Amino acid sequence: MILEDDLIQLYVEQYRHDAKRKSGTNRTSGYEKRISALMRTLKRAGVRQVSKSILEDYHRQIKNLLHTAVRYKNRNAADNIISVLIPELVRLDLALLLPEERSALDDGFKDYILREMPGAVCTKSLFEMCQNYRRFCIENRITELVPSRPEMEFPKALEMSRHFILHIGPTNSGKTFHALEYLKNARHGVYLGPLRLLALEVYEKMKEYGTPCTMLTGQECIEEPHSRVTASTIEMLNIDDTFDIAVIDEAQLVADTGRGHSWTRAILGIRAEEIHVCLSPAAEPVVTHLIGLCGDHCDICRYERKTQLLCEEEPFVFPDDVQAGDALIVFSKKSVLDVAGRLEERGVLASVIYGSLPPEIRRRQVQMFAEGRTKVVVATDAIGMGLNLPVRRIVFVQTEKFDGISRRPLAVPEIKQIAGRAGRYGLYETGFVSAMGDEELDYIRQRFDAVEDNIETVSLGFPQVLLDMKEPLDVILKVWHSVETSPPFMKVSIDDTLFLYDQARRHKERIDGFDNKYMLYKMISCPIDVKDRQVVALWLKYCETYTADVSLPRPELKDCGLPGIMKYETYYKALDLYYQFSVRMGKVIDTKWLARERAQTESKIMRFLLKGKQNYISTCRYCGRKLPVGYAFGVCQRCFQINRAL
Repeated sequence: MILEDDLIQLYVEQYRHDAKRKSGTNRTSGYEKRISALMRTLKRAGVRQVSKSILEDYHRQIKNLLHTAVRYKNRNAADNIISVLIPELVRLDLALLLPEERSALDDGFKDYILREMPGAVCTKSLFEMCQNYRRFCIENRITELVPSRPEMEFPKALEMSRHFILHIGPTNSGKTFHALEYLKNARHGVYLGPLRLLALEVYEKMKEYGTPCTMLTGQECIEEPHSRVTASTIEMLNIDDTFDIAVIDEAQLVADTGRGHSWTRAILGIRAEEIHVCLSPAAEPVVTHLIGLCGDHCDICRYERKTQLLCEEEPFVFPDDVQAGDALIVFSKKSVLDVAGRLEERGVLASVIYGSLPPEIRRRQVQMFAEGRTKVVVATDAIGMGLNLPVRRIVFVQTEKFDGISRRPLAVPEIKQIAGRAGRYGLYETGFVSAMGDEELDYIRQRFDAVEDNIETVSLGFPQVLLDMKEPLDVILKVWHSVETSPPFMKVSIDDTLFLYDQARRHKERIDGFDNKYMLYKMISCPIDVKDRQVVALWLKYCETYTADVSLPRPELKDCGLPGIMKYETYYKALDLYYQFSVRMGKVIDTKWLARERAQTESKIMRFLLKGKQNYISTCRYCGRKLPVGYAFGVCQRCFQINRAL
């Protein structure tokens, strides 16, 4: 640790150098009195009386005073500044640091200041300089620990001679079907997809083929004896296992800022002799780039859409134009239930699909639509994630979505991915696309045939080798995320992880293992809905109590204090959290109770969806009138104008 005398010497050298380099202020009158006044202030000042900004002001005052003393060759004033003011300033600067921050001031600190922050001593507090130095040291350590090339994190995969087969085509082109034809003959194979529903489809398809299959997702594990294939969500990939055949589905999601790192990890690190990757044409450049980094070779199979897809000429009119086989697309759960409620009012039964709906309920809703028990499906863009639905026509009720930051128009890839679900092969010869409103239909039509831009980024996940560093976990995460990477790589979003870290930090005295970064990272990387306060509260309870017993406390429905269907959706998330946290922490799971609670909760949610959706029709919060279908706001135009005029 650097000594106080060494810091004083550094300060003196920097102040002297700065005073010689620049001319002093013209305000010469009374500056000796100002030196005396500042001397008294610094001597009286205690750590509780100063802050970072006050210290920086002291730095600037001393700098200006020394400038003047040197310019007018007042040696006595200069000596007082150097021998009295600067040591007092160093004392206050050091007093503002925590013990661990002071210990970080090692021999390299002086070299860093002279090289990277010349002159900063004269304007910056020691606290800020220390923060910059710690960040510099962490960045260097990260550079040492993390390979400069992401593929180097997977040496076992690099040792193999892997053969990739890329199945490239738009939706409804049969690319996944062809990949599964190879998988069914695997001795030890794996399917990796984005959704539990897709894993379930593959699980059932393998059983049809007579191939013993296990399903593994974040919600459950269904094991089959003598299983040869595992149908899994991509996050569940065991990177240490070796396969003869693997299928990686929907690989264009490699660019997704939230989950894309799982596809990157799978392509770079999966140990398989033969790897089938299904992707859209826009993802071909980045996926082949990843394969090239590993030195592996690939063959490409290209597919064309099997049914024609047409954009209609006339805009869709709701509800008059609703036809059997329609999928009406909106972009929030509230809008899904609103549109379905309006259809129910007119006696039109509709299936619903949205992100927070439990996977089993989504499956039942899809099944009802496929069997003709419902006439239409109302869905968010979750419908574009590879779900096989007998849709004849896609109708964009809305053409804007909230992406977590702002409302924006749909991008070309989103339009193509969703619209491509129309015209299911084997049921329809032609699929149709429409939109509600003239402007909306024009917007969709202009982008319907547009060439989709190639994906240019690849998401990278947090390397857990960094957990060995001595710095706090949140500091490691933030600095890692800020370190620039070479194209096409882009760091995964860590917003949810940092949010959960902050929640845990506030209660760290009650969390056994908070100081163990590996244990803490297991907790804060648990995939939960951070927008649901009840789920976050249960997560925090598990963090505080996981060491108390061999099992976690069971979630209770009464703790999910929300009205209607939301109460049961939150409870279902709580059941998922109970399972996932138990798996992560090696806890005993009451599987029979969990299966029973899930089934009962699913039945409750199904009852809400089968009846009573009219209760969710959107009305103005002021006057109670029905809002237009697809309306993005909670207040009608008339009430908005009245309130704005008041």
